Amino acid sequence: MKFACEKIQQLTLILENRPGILADLCAHLCDRGVNVRAMMTLESTDAGTVRVVLDKPDEARGLLSEVGVAHSTTECLGVQMPNYPGGLAEVARLLSLAGVNIDYLYGSSTAGSTTALGVFGVSDLERALSQLNRA
Repeated sequence: MKFACEKIQQLTLILENRPGILADLCAHLCDRGVNVRAMMTLESTDAGTVRVVLDKPDEARGLLSEVGVAHSTTECLGVQMPNYPGGLAEVARLLSLAGVNIDYLYGSSTAGSTTALGVFGVSDLERALSQLNRA
């Protein structure tokens, strides 16, 4: 199976853990015309970590700096993979055959869609891209 894969920019944000903070952030992004492609949140007592892929990361970085949200940028592997049982297994197997470790993963899809977006933090981004582009 051929996978559409690319390097994507993931922003990692540290947000106060309180009601409304994510709603406020999303409203600010909306005001700038920035769309969320995929998001994962990790909670802790005082602050939460948000990993997010946006359609306009440069615009979002400027906004985050303006509103005082701590953030960093990481290049990740974005894969449009088949949205059926075993689709993720195919990607994971190909990466393992290339010796690429999956450090973390999150995804986004909708019911009835034939593809899903997988966001992979991997041990070797270039090797992962090469392996999936050969598949």
